[in-house]
Amino acid sequence: MENKKMMSPNTRRLTKKIVKFLIPAMLGIIFILWIGLPLLMAILWSLVDPEHPWSYPQTFPEALSTYHWVHIFKYTAIGEAIVNSFFIAFATTILSFLLSLPTAYALGRRNLRGRETLKIGMLLPIVFPGMALALFLGRVFITLGLSQTYVGVIMAHTIIAMPFMMRILTVSFESIPQEIIDAAENLGAGPWVKLKEVYFPMILPGFLAGSIFSFIASMEEFNLTFIIGAPEIQTIPTVLFSYLGANFLRTSASVVSLILVIPNIILLIITERFIKTEYLGAALGKM
Repeated sequence: MENKKMMSPNTRRLTKKIVKFLIPAMLGIIFILWIGLPLLMAILWSLVDPEHPWSYPQTFPEALSTYHWVHIFKYTAIGEAIVNSFFIAFATTILSFLLSLPTAYALGRRNLRGRETLKIGMLLPIVFPGMALALFLGRVFITLGLSQTYVGVIMAHTIIAMPFMMRILTVSFESIPQEIIDAAENLGAGPWVKLKEVYFPMILPGFLAGSIFSFIASMEEFNLTFIIGAPEIQTIPTVLFSYLGANFLRTSASVVSLILVIPNIILLIITERFIKTEYLGAALGKM
């Protein structure tokens, strides 16, 4: 307390300015080290000229080239993998929404017994070990004849995408004021009109947030795709894995990883820019 009294107003203002500067600076440094540096390294490795290998003690590649990008698109199945990844992710997102909507409505608008337990239970697929889940589903899907089919892969991806969609939609339904529903009913709105004119417009931000998280979850899923879909169905993660095994190719792996990461980064930027923070928190089970 005595030290605070001894500080002059100018010193206090200077201290506040320093603190305001240091906090963003530290966050910026953490961002660069945690995200920016690995991304930069991947970009540099993807552009290494094969005639001038990049090795220690060189800080940066001696020469840059698009050789590895051209090689990946010309001589590998990455084109088919990209189409498969986007198709499966899009179908997974739609199916997740259709399956999550009734449950989210019930959890968000009805006073169900064990409601909070059900909310926690819906997150189990994303905390369950991925490979264990894939092995279990793989056996089931082989029995059902869904192994190595698009239907099987989409259904499997839906299992790990639904928790994101369901959680966010539940929060969206909970946030709708009951007064608005009562007003619509007083004006003679039936179930379909309420769904179309009241619920859908008000859960739209939550639907967009849930769609982005579900889409990204499907795009990045490897275990389920590899166990259930391979070798007939290739996606970007399965192609990436082929460069990370015994025949590790850093340059090719960097190209494929950027193909996978860049669309997801764009989607996350859109999410952060336009979607409310409560929906983002719901996706992580924080609400």
